[in-house]
Amino acid sequence: MAHKNERERVVEAWLRLPESRRRHATDAVAFAYRLLREQPELFADEPASHEHIVKWLSPYVNKLEMR
Repeated sequence: MAHKNERERVVEAWLRLPESRRRHATDAVAFAYRLLREQPELFADEPASHEHIVKWLSPYVNKLEMR
């Protein structure tokens, strides 16, 4: 299980994106792959997969899709 601060940093990075770039589940998947590729140091303590990241972001994606 990833550390809580890793999850918080991922969610903060996600919420910094413009709403138009975090509207759909496919946006979350693309964000997860990009984050793992460009900022692997975020997960130095324990490796994470894109599935973990998408799971962390899913509550925020669902809120936008329901609008």
